[in-house]
Amino acid sequence: MAQRMRTRKAISIILGLALVGIGLFGFGYMQFHVVEPISITFWLIPTTIFAAGVAILWDDFKNP
Repeated sequence: MAQRMRTRKAISIILGLALVGIGLFGFGYMQFHVVEPISITFWLIPTTIFAAGVAILWDDFKNP
């Protein structure tokens, strides 16, 4: 049972880090490479992905 918990925690940490990285990449791409003005709806996509990653990591490190 302990092995299963460690595996789930590792998968969750990897998922959280991936979501944070993708959110930051999307935000940076839109900030530095898009020339035309972007609707706020499109800004919410990388922000939501980043926030989901942070929430997953927060839960993983808050509850040992």
